[in-house]
Amino acid sequence: MDDLMMKLVSAAITGGLVALVGYLSVRRRQARVARSEAIRTAVEDPTQELLRRAEEADRDREELAARGSRAEALDRAREAVDCWTALTQARVGRFQAERQSALRRLQELRTSAGSF
Repeated sequence: MDDLMMKLVSAAITGGLVALVGYLSVRRRQARVARSEAIRTAVEDPTQELLRRAEEADRDREELAARGSRAEALDRAREAVDCWTALTQARVGRFQAERQSALRRLQELRTSAGSF
């Protein structure tokens, strides 16, 4: 009976140690991921702000045009073109379609406003 009890206690201790090591390993991995996320957001790619500005200018341009605020819509359209152009230069080969779309929309606004 003592031999059986010793085996059960030994198995319980071994199982507990394996579970503890697994838990600590998972916690360490989670901490490492959280640390790398914090570093990544702290050292954000500078083009991310430019991308946010370009998308915001596009949205604002559409809202202003829909409300009939042509002058402000043209200003935001120019800003969008400038941002998309800067992005195409910062990330060569990317954002070409967005830049072309912004240029097309600027031209449409200019045409509808009667200014070329």
